[in-house]
Amino acid sequence: MRVGFVGLGDQGEPMAQRILDAGHDLAVFARRPEQAEALISRGAVSANSLSDLADRSELLGVCVGTDADVHEVAAAVVGHMRPGSVLAVHSTVDPQTCISIGADASAQGVAVIDAPVSGGRARAAAGELTVMVGGEVTAVEKARPVFESFGAQVMHVGELGAGEVLKFVNNYLFAAQVSITAQAIELCGELGLDVAQSMTAIASSTGSSRTIQMFVDGGCRSAFPIHSAGRARGAELLAKDIGLVDSLLAGRSVPELLYRAVRAGLLVAAGAEPTGDDL
Repeated sequence: MRVGFVGLGDQGEPMAQRILDAGHDLAVFARRPEQAEALISRGAVSANSLSDLADRSELLGVCVGTDADVHEVAAAVVGHMRPGSVLAVHSTVDPQTCISIGADASAQGVAVIDAPVSGGRARAAAGELTVMVGGEVTAVEKARPVFESFGAQVMHVGELGAGEVLKFVNNYLFAAQVSITAQAIELCGELGLDVAQSMTAIASSTGSSRTIQMFVDGGCRSAFPIHSAGRARGAELLAKDIGLVDSLLAGRSVPELLYRAVRAGLLVAAGAEPTGDDL
């Protein structure tokens, strides 16, 4: 399949590499040419513009940072995509962003699907991401072989926007787990236990979670996301996602314990210390 890809950052670059390795004809566009160098050296084509990328693509994947970025890319590509082609939004954005773009694209005969991913860079490189897809069945199935190049689980979860909603629920739980794991780490220290050894034991016990496994896989406290060099950026992205969840939940009831754990998770991710009032 002729695949286009824009957004060659920490998540997007290994996804694009997997697409290329699976034998698809890959074209890429990067505002910073150096981001595309490794892919081009292995056979990807460098598009000179977003419109050129659109013209080359039966499926065009978008993995940029914000809603504004997604709108900007969509505005530049949809009018140049052929009828029957598919625009896949891998960014974690407001479901309404995808729905709005989908309504505009349908007039051009272009299908839009939302396909946010979870798992991080290492799992992307290994082809082990989870891909949560919303949209029309025909478009989803057209994209599935490409998604399976970087996703171990490709799940069609509903109509356009449903993938983003599910990704937000996932990130909501992740924020709560960050809080709980950070407190467990501190509890082990307070009780005189070796933290790394304790977390390794818990990782294979009933108290395990993805965040604990991430700590163990790193082998030390500095590898845990909330203490990493990239913490500020990670905290910013997590706060953005939780803010979008809050807007989706407006007027709905949220279990208080989950709500408080999420709030504490945001503080921990930002490097602050939750107080009793936050828990």
